[in-house]
Amino acid sequence: MTDPVPDLATNNSTESLSISEAWGLVFTHPALFVKYWNYKGAILSGVLRAPIFLVTYLVARESLKLALGAAAVQFAFRFVFAGLSGALIQAFRKVEPAWKALISVMLIVPLISHLLEFGFQYLFGYLTSTTAHTDQAIVRSVCVSIFSALFALFIMRRNVLIVGEEESKSLANDVMRIPRLVFDFCAFLPKEIAAMLRRGATVAFIVTLVGFTAFSQVVGWAVTNRVYWTYGGGKEIWGLKYWGIDGLVLMILAVIASSIYYEARHRRGKRS
Repeated sequence: MTDPVPDLATNNSTESLSISEAWGLVFTHPALFVKYWNYKGAILSGVLRAPIFLVTYLVARESLKLALGAAAVQFAFRFVFAGLSGALIQAFRKVEPAWKALISVMLIVPLISHLLEFGFQYLFGYLTSTTAHTDQAIVRSVCVSIFSALFALFIMRRNVLIVGEEESKSLANDVMRIPRLVFDFCAFLPKEIAAMLRRGATVAFIVTLVGFTAFSQVVGWAVTNRVYWTYGGGKEIWGLKYWGIDGLVLMILAVIASSIYYEARHRRGKRS
């Protein structure tokens, strides 16, 4: 007789799991993927990903029929897979320390996702003689996957986009909270880097900035299919033409803004 599927809703909202406990839960109870199939993630992921393939095919001057077909294949795949990956991420949302959950989600979800995605989309491209567009669309989709997996974990740790648990709300309620959470998500890394500076963690500060610079360069290159950008028929701005340098400059500005905000709050706290 098989063990009953554990109820994630029975965990206290403050109770944490180790990374090994979370993986053990997933491997010993695969029925969790059915019980906690995340319809919220399925809908949002399908709506978000299908336009990537639609636009890629249209930009390549394929027919609207082929573009809609590629988008439909992507929507169907994402609707099923995002529901399953949402259940996986939900199982990891209470893992402490959070960085272990982050690394697991960031590596496992995109890897499995895009191996399957490539198979489905390549088959569509083969049958329609449009395989030349598949690689470019999937590279863009990989970039979206990394961000969406991290964002999903971030908001699920704040009781948004979860299903079947006491803290879960309606999809409409979750969608209303997402704009603020997008801001919090974007502000999270600058806040952490600013905190490193305050603690005097210089090595961690430098490594994080270098890593973000490299990440920005790779993402910009993947999305645009160009190592750097130009304007006005090939004009360049030295240094700033590279995606990585742009990302670094924006991050430094965000860290400065976060530090100013922290100091202002700290002063107000002292006065009160």
